[in-house]
Amino acid sequence: MKKRVCLIFSVLFFILLSGMCEAFVPQAPHLLNLVIKKIKRPVGIEAYQTKKILNYKDTEKEFLELKEKLYFLYPNRLRSDIVSDTRTSFSVESDFKFVKVMDGIIVSHDKPLVDMYTDILLYRDHESLLTQLNLAGIDTSKVSFQRYKDTICYVIGRPLEKGKPFAGLWIEKDTFLPLKYVVKKDGMLVEFFYYNWQQFSKTFYPMQVSVFLENQLFAMVNVKSIELKSGFSLSLFDIEHIDRLYSINDSDSLDENSRQVNELDKRLEDFKKLYE
Repeated sequence: MKKRVCLIFSVLFFILLSGMCEAFVPQAPHLLNLVIKKIKRPVGIEAYQTKKILNYKDTEKEFLELKEKLYFLYPNRLRSDIVSDTRTSFSVESDFKFVKVMDGIIVSHDKPLVDMYTDILLYRDHESLLTQLNLAGIDTSKVSFQRYKDTICYVIGRPLEKGKPFAGLWIEKDTFLPLKYVVKKDGMLVEFFYYNWQQFSKTFYPMQVSVFLENQLFAMVNVKSIELKSGFSLSLFDIEHIDRLYSINDSDSLDENSRQVNELDKRLEDFKKLYE
């Protein structure tokens, strides 16, 4: 009888212990550290990509395609140049500051929502990434298990209402690769989906990204080539120098090409008006 009772208690203890182990969820700083250990931070990256932006206003032209060249210099520096013979446009992000220049004119110091997919690619130490998630409006005090399609994920972020979309970062449980990044700001909800992560030396990088605004596909990013590089000039990422070098936005001084590129940012407001 005593042996039977001991056996029952042993089984119950094992079940309880197993449940406790399965229920363990790491806190956000530890989880992000595991993500960074997975995707690694190189000295620098040079990437060529195309960005197709759906042109829902023009039925004759399904999308506007931009060719871009990205320079990552770690830690926390990114420059994105539009590759074109007819316009000069670039943006720089450095230590949480941002500037965008088109044809010699500074048009913004605010990073467009649709370009925030680079947050996950740029901030490759867990402290900086945690800071950026907080700046993006994500409640980093909450981590949970959730299912994304057929994949079990760690999710950093707290739902404001049950069943409603919320700002957060979805990380695949087994690989620690980011799958989904959601930002909610100024009444707009933008979702980024990362596909086809590939390894370059020890570094991982997603070859496709989809951007959704208010549950509608807005843009698709396709990476054409990746090269691990270093030796980029620091002046490429010097925002203070750029601020001194270029004049501030004057809409009358922008040519037609620049106005067309600038229209991409204004479409965020157009989307917002559609849902008011």
